[in-house]
Amino acid sequence: MKPKQRGLSLIELLVALAISSLLILGITQIYIDNKSNYLFQQGQSDNNENARYTLLVLEEELRRTGYRIQPDLAREEAFRAESRGNCAFDRGEVINFNANAQRICLRYQPQRDGLVACDGAPQTGPAEPYNSSAPSGGAAPNIIVELDYFSGDLRCNGQPVTNNLVDFQLEFGVNDQDLREALTYTSAPTAAEAIQSVRYAALVKSRSENLADNTESTVFARWQSSRYGLEGATAPDRALYQIAESTINLRNLTR
Repeated sequence: MKPKQRGLSLIELLVALAISSLLILGITQIYIDNKSNYLFQQGQSDNNENARYTLLVLEEELRRTGYRIQPDLAREEAFRAESRGNCAFDRGEVINFNANAQRICLRYQPQRDGLVACDGAPQTGPAEPYNSSAPSGGAAPNIIVELDYFSGDLRCNGQPVTNNLVDFQLEFGVNDQDLREALTYTSAPTAAEAIQSVRYAALVKSRSENLADNTESTVFARWQSSRYGLEGATAPDRALYQIAESTINLRNLTR
């Protein structure tokens, strides 16, 4: 009598292989879904961080605009006519905008010694704010900051500080009198109009361009519709898009 053979039959091997394949496929799909979700969340986080930092840079510099070490000194005395780089100011002027170059030029005096502008360069100033020993007659050094939008970057004095900006638009709250509030907003303020506030809008996108399922981005479409009147626009890629908007008052420019 032949001894019984022990082992797995072909059917049992096929069943085991089918079950293993299903398990592997399930685990692989879970991994792919988790990775896609992680990348999506990372893209959203990048957009939020980029939008916040853009606002931070603009807020910090614009709110310094027109600051004087001696507040009782007339603005025309503290800020004489001067030019530096691409920026030129008339006497008493502390902010202007070049619409063609998308460039804001602003200036202020340092609140304290070692103050760092948005380009990272420390500035020389008084030991304390409103120091009575500060030089008079406008002799205090003026800090000039050039903010511009170029090739997807927001730059400070030529140094990129934020990137991945798809579009960037500015409007200025102006009046033609000595008032605290802005009477109207314009994208091209004239020399006769006093700038009181700056309204900005930025369309930012994630570093990766393959995070969305398709190019039908509602955010991109809304931007194109509200800013350019283009209905039904689709994005040029599958990146994640976000709109950042804010209005910043120039608190040092009221008398």
